[in-house]
Amino acid sequence: MSDKVSCGKVKPFISVVIPVYNMAARIGRCLDSIVGQSFKDVEIIVVDDGSTDGTTDIIKEYASRDTRVRYFRQENSGVSVARNLGIGIASGMYLLFVDADDEIEDGYLQNIADTAKSTMADILVWGIKRCFENGSVEEWKPDLKGSYGRQAFLEAFPRDQYWHHVGLYGFVSNKLLKKSIIDRYNLRFDRTMILMEDYDFFLSSYAHCESFYCFPETGYRYHIYGNTGGPVRYKDSLFGQLIGVQTKCADLLKSEGALTDTNERILNDAIGGLSIASFLEMRKATYSKVKTCMDTIWDNPYCIPALNRKETSKTLLKRLILKRNIPITLLFVRAWRLYLSLRLKKKR
Repeated sequence: MSDKVSCGKVKPFISVVIPVYNMAARIGRCLDSIVGQSFKDVEIIVVDDGSTDGTTDIIKEYASRDTRVRYFRQENSGVSVARNLGIGIASGMYLLFVDADDEIEDGYLQNIADTAKSTMADILVWGIKRCFENGSVEEWKPDLKGSYGRQAFLEAFPRDQYWHHVGLYGFVSNKLLKKSIIDRYNLRFDRTMILMEDYDFFLSSYAHCESFYCFPETGYRYHIYGNTGGPVRYKDSLFGQLIGVQTKCADLLKSEGALTDTNERILNDAIGGLSIASFLEMRKATYSKVKTCMDTIWDNPYCIPALNRKETSKTLLKRLILKRNIPITLLFVRAWRLYLSLRLKKKR
């Protein structure tokens, strides 16, 4: 039976999955950019994650005018649950994610569909436009170009992912993935994750894809709102997740013979940096929190080797972690938090 026909029903070539929560001001722009595409062989699955601001009425209006738009609603459960619901519903040959506050440019779907048809790759990866509130635009194109087998792709992508276009190969909306692979390996987003759940999902996908194709399309307009000039701050409880995703990447590369010296250095730097940051970002230092953080690092097979190689200005903290000295680490973290609060007061 052809991939194109199942049980007498013709499958769309692409299933577009859009999770949405309280996006009444932006979902119309997103849907306009999709339904107006010249490429029509799509189904558009919109999963409403319990919106309360009028988003529901807007989506239903689009669905009433275009039979390709399919509306589904769930109780507010988070973006990963919404995406997973969309995955289960999707019937297309390929799956594409779009965020409700973003948009796509004219010809975008035609270009990626033509590329998929000509290559029949298991997964396709391309670029994005990062669009800021002040009107500036950054165009990110992947460093990788053309066809790759799994090992070759895994060897090559970390340099771009971690050094050049940070996060591009984990970003959710610049990839086309065969639905048959998703179904065969039951690939889903981890609903317990708050950060990097998209990178985690695609690492799982990379592990099961045989053919990859990368090309320089940048018709996806990824809108960035708010002040992005300062350093990113994470809740201290999330550092275990962040370290876990980097560990998953290292394990995947190692299992596929793709953990080159360069990739090992890249991941050591990421894991070592997160290990140190997990203490520096601790909002309220208690003995139990420091112990939990220390245990997480020592139980991870990559953290201590990464710390041994990590160059850092926080040499005292690094030594304390390597010695597993919880009491003195607690004093260090408290002193660090005091220093930051005094510096903040001085700035005011």
